[in-house]
Formats: sequence, structure tokens, C-alpha cells
Amino acid sequence: MGKKVKQPDDDYGKVNLSPMIDCCFLLLIFFVVNATALTVSKDPSVTMPQAVDPTDLEDAKGCIVINVFAPEEMEKELSSDQESIRKGAQARLDKMAKTYKASNKPNESIHYGVTGGEDGGKPEAYSESDLKGKNKDTNPLSKFVKKEKERWEGLKNPPEKIRIYIRADSRASWERTFRAIEAANMAGVPDIVFGSVPAKDK
Repeated sequence: MGKKVKQPDDDYGKVNLSPMIDCCFLLLIFFVVNATALTVSKDPSVTMPQAVDPTDLEDAKGCIVINVFAPEEMEKELSSDQESIRKGAQARLDKMAKTYKASNKPNESIHYGVTGGEDGGKPEAYSESDLKGKNKDTNPLSKFVKKEKERWEGLKNPPEKIRIYIRADSRASWERTFRAIEAANMAGVPDIVFGSVPAKDK
């Protein structure tokens, strides 16, 4: 009786990839969770100034956002002959009213809107008169910035530096933007970044 020859196993030499795929998915999830960038909240009520080569601020870690509005210009646009301009102005005013409804200020009195970046709580709004002739102890915008600065510094992993990101409407007066800079300096945050958008080709 002849000896049976053992047939080679079809699975011989194959590697089970299931554990490796599981590990890859776990690593992917780990890196996605830990590398998620904190993005800056961009209020559409601001008509951003144009620059030839702007650099957009994407990471909001340690960033306190101050929007400088021009509500008087939006009010003027409501009486424009062009329907698209009227609709755009109304949409921006509605957005402003919705975002800052807790401030109890009419739209035309909202000249500054401020948020704390990552999780700075409810946005707050201030009028120009709120900031005039105020020192660091009574300036409401300065007090907000100081509070946010202390919150960032108190985190378990605080950012390397705390910055102010000013998104000033191109139609707002320079004095209005200067008051925002002044409030930031009074709060002890001199590192300021200005927002802009790419210039349109003529």
C-alpha cells in the first residue's frame, strides 16, 4: 500500500491581517482625536479687509476673538437699490441679533462682539459708548479679555501664548479698532493678530 502524500495546505504562508487592521484603525482614531484643530469662529457680519497675501488664523488655541462691526453701514445698505445688497445686509443684521441676543442691545448699538475661542462661553457684545473713557478696572471688553486670559492660563495644558484675533470690518472707523487694541493691552494681552481676506483681482 502506497504512502499518502500530504497535500500542501492552501492557507500555508498566509498572514492574518485582521489584528493589524484593528491596530491601524485604533491609531487613526487616536491621531484624529488628538490632532483636531481648534478653529476660529468667523462672524459673517464682518466685511473683512482685503490683503494681497493674507495668512488665515486656523488654530484658536489661546485665541480671544474680537469682532469690530460697522452696523451703521449695514443699516445704510438696507435702503440700497440692489436687492442682493439689501438681502445681504438684512441677513448679517439678523445673524448679529441672533448671536448676541443675550446682550439686550439693538443691532445698531453692537460695535464689538467677543468670544473666547475654544469654549469661551456665550458671545458678548459691547457698544462704542461702553468702552469710551474707561480704565482697565471698568472697561468691560478689557475685563472679558482678562477673564479669558486667566481661563486659558488655568488649563491643564495651557497654550504657549495667548493672542487677540481682531476681525475688524473694513468699513469701521480706525478709532473703533484702536479701542479694541487698547482694551487688549489693558488686559495684559499685547500679542494681536489682524484678520484679512485675499484681495480680489481687478
